[in-house]
Amino acid sequence: MRLSKRTEYGVRAVVQLARLWPQGLIQAKDLARQERMPNKFLEAILLALRRGGFLESKIGREGGYRLSRPPRDISVGDVIRRLEGRLSIKEGVQGNDRSPGEVAVHLLNERLTEATDTALDDMTLEQLLEHVNRAGSLQQMYYI
Repeated sequence: MRLSKRTEYGVRAVVQLARLWPQGLIQAKDLARQERMPNKFLEAILLALRRGGFLESKIGREGGYRLSRPPRDISVGDVIRRLEGRLSIKEGVQGNDRSPGEVAVHLLNERLTEATDTALDDMTLEQLLEHVNRAGSLQQMYYI
């Protein structure tokens, strides 16, 4: 299972915004430059996240975006569902005339979907950022 570019860019953006919490606002163009992503596409993603209640925005020269609440209060699963919809593993044949193998695959897909939902819902943006920071410090140590 892979995330769409929309969701990938959205996660990258909220991680950057979590890093900046609770300081000021960041403009979409600066966020796009930092994460090396298309500005117009990012603006549409940020609008969806704002409409979903994850971001606040302010218009004007000093304007920009920031998280609407602390990173510890935002689950990664909620952000991903806002951008991607419900994450589910590919469904097999529907109906009562499924073979035992098809039933088995369907049951496995349900379990994978439940496990994915649980893993993402149990992780906050704050926890994700902690993992990112640890991974970043390990990379820096590796390349020294």
